[in-house]
Amino acid sequence: MALIHCPECGREVSDQAPICPGCGYPLVMGRRPRPGDTGPGGPVPGDASLPRPTLSYEYKSKKTVLGLPLVHIVYGPAWAVGFRPARGFIAIGNIAIGVIAIGGFAAGVFTLAGIGLGLVCVAGLAFGIGVGLGGIATGYLALGGIAIGAYAVGGLTIGAHTFFNDPHLSETLRRLFHF
Repeated sequence: MALIHCPECGREVSDQAPICPGCGYPLVMGRRPRPGDTGPGGPVPGDASLPRPTLSYEYKSKKTVLGLPLVHIVYGPAWAVGFRPARGFIAIGNIAIGVIAIGGFAAGVFTLAGIGLGLVCVAGLAFGIGVGLGGIATGYLALGGIAIGAYAVGGLTIGAHTFFNDPHLSETLRRLFHF
């Protein structure tokens, strides 16, 4: 196995690699494509006449709400897309900022994320202003493995009203959820 340089980014790559792991540029049988290379059906991958494979996706609707696009989607690996946030009324992406935000990191009114910040937040690490649900959750009402809030329910709870320090909380939850 030998190392070659990617013609696109210059990174050292194995001569056995079908694509460059750094930029996704297709390589011809692990070697640099040469002008005029052809395969059975025409140009081989890596020839300049072929379009580059897209590793990312972006969509921005023309319709706007409150000055934001109705839907903005930015998706792809960080090395291909960069850290560009999706910003829209409905935002979906690695980083999402909007009224309804879905992403790895999301901030908005309603969020669904790995790490989220919002009025109502469902996330692995949820920073909810009103309601936080997640593995670690904060908020006025916090539900999670670790819950911190005025009303907290979870494995480890810190709050003014928990099952252990407020005898009326369990009765209130029973009335709300009918169990």
